[in-house]
Amino acid sequence: MLKNFKKKSLKAKVGIVAAALTIILLLVYVVYSNFKPEPPVEYDMTQVTYGTITDSLDVSGTVESGLTENFLAIQGVVVEEVLVDVGDSVKKGDKIATFDVSSATEYLNKAKSEYDKALQEYNDTISSSQTNANRKEAIKVEIEKLSSQISAKEKEVAQLTEQIENSTTGETAPIPDEQIDMIAMQMLSNGASLMQVIEFKKAASQVELPVVDEATQAKQTELMQKNLELAQLNSQLSALYAEDVTTMATDSSIIDALKAMMDAKKVEYDKVKTAYDAMKNGWYAQNDGIVSAVNIKAGEPFVPVKESSSSAIDISSLLGGSVDSDTANLISGLLNGSSTPLGSGVIVESYDNMIVSVTVGKSDLLKVKKGMKAEITSLDSKYEGEIIYVGAKAADSSGGIDLGSITSLIGGSSGASGAVVKIKINNPDSKIVVGFDVDIKIILGTLENVLTVPVESVIYNSGVYSVFVYDKEEGTASKRKITKGLLDDTNYEVILGLTEGEYVIKSPDPNMEDGTAVKEKNA
Repeated sequence: MLKNFKKKSLKAKVGIVAAALTIILLLVYVVYSNFKPEPPVEYDMTQVTYGTITDSLDVSGTVESGLTENFLAIQGVVVEEVLVDVGDSVKKGDKIATFDVSSATEYLNKAKSEYDKALQEYNDTISSSQTNANRKEAIKVEIEKLSSQISAKEKEVAQLTEQIENSTTGETAPIPDEQIDMIAMQMLSNGASLMQVIEFKKAASQVELPVVDEATQAKQTELMQKNLELAQLNSQLSALYAEDVTTMATDSSIIDALKAMMDAKKVEYDKVKTAYDAMKNGWYAQNDGIVSAVNIKAGEPFVPVKESSSSAIDISSLLGGSVDSDTANLISGLLNGSSTPLGSGVIVESYDNMIVSVTVGKSDLLKVKKGMKAEITSLDSKYEGEIIYVGAKAADSSGGIDLGSITSLIGGSSGASGAVVKIKINNPDSKIVVGFDVDIKIILGTLENVLTVPVESVIYNSGVYSVFVYDKEEGTASKRKITKGLLDDTNYEVILGLTEGEYVIKSPDPNMEDGTAVKEKNA
């Protein structure tokens, strides 16, 4: 083959060599293409450092005025002049409206009368209950005294009976009429009725007693007298037992219910009196603010907006039938009777004292405390705030009778799904509007100087949290389990698994294998 190659011309020789080189290069390229290593994947890296974690609770709520002046008017009062309209700004001391209150006097008197009636019924019930309690105590003492007297009298009767039986001769004779008449006179003098005396004389005339000497006759007469006295004592005891049964102290639940009614009517009367006095003197703003509602019109009598009312309440069924009909009718009348009509005439909202009301779930209730800081976001603006109130449930501020205070007396219950929390906005401006929904971040606590990694670096799978740690020298990433702590918007607290200064992949592929070659972007 070499001899043949030498015989070739130079041109042919060059062609053969070129072809051979081309084949060799093609073979080298194919081998390299199939076996060359994959280039490392580029990732953003972040260093594990110590920092601050802020634990927070994200909720949303509605903006309210922390100071609302609700000017209440009584139905029928004639409005003389109205000096404001919705949207007007008012200063403290500005006049709002004036009234002719003469037509509202009857409602004031009605509220006072209803309160007086409830107060009188409560006081009468207390007095009656105390009287009955005192009488029951006296009856107890009298029963003990009579029982002792009866016991002593029974012993005397037994002794006389034995003495008479031991002195009889065996002969019998009717009771002498003079003895019967004498006993009958004594019965009348002791309060027996004429019919009782007649029955006694009829029965005594048919009785024959053993014939005895004069001494024994005297004992027989004494025995009859003592039997009569014993019968009268037993009659008195029976009467006391009957009186004890009918003399009942008023049940405490009824007294508590009447007390609740009295307190409710007092609140209602005070509210009407306050509204009446305010209208009599004219309405004046107590604070700077903005008028949010005007429900009165000059020259017209005031008509409050009607609210839906529940059906009449059967107090007897509420209290389990433990009240008499008169008391049940009274309490039902107090509950179901129409209260004095009051309504909002003008509402002024103070924009210097804005709050947000939110409802926090039961699971977060124990985390939230008065005084905690908060961040409020409204229309892309952020405001600082502070929790000023944490309650078990929202309160009814309507001023009506609270049936909860009555049903609680008979074992009723109520509950709430969470806690009402109020947050004061420290620096409100025109972007904070009453009635708007806003986002709130309640700051539950802050941890200083803790090891942190970005949220996007952490992979979660089947209850395990892990990160990919970058080895600069090897140019590889290894998966490592971590124990996390608190979380905020950007970082996890790392309790175990990492040390300060290590690098982790910022947004790793969760399916990456251990030892994968990686490269830091822009390195």
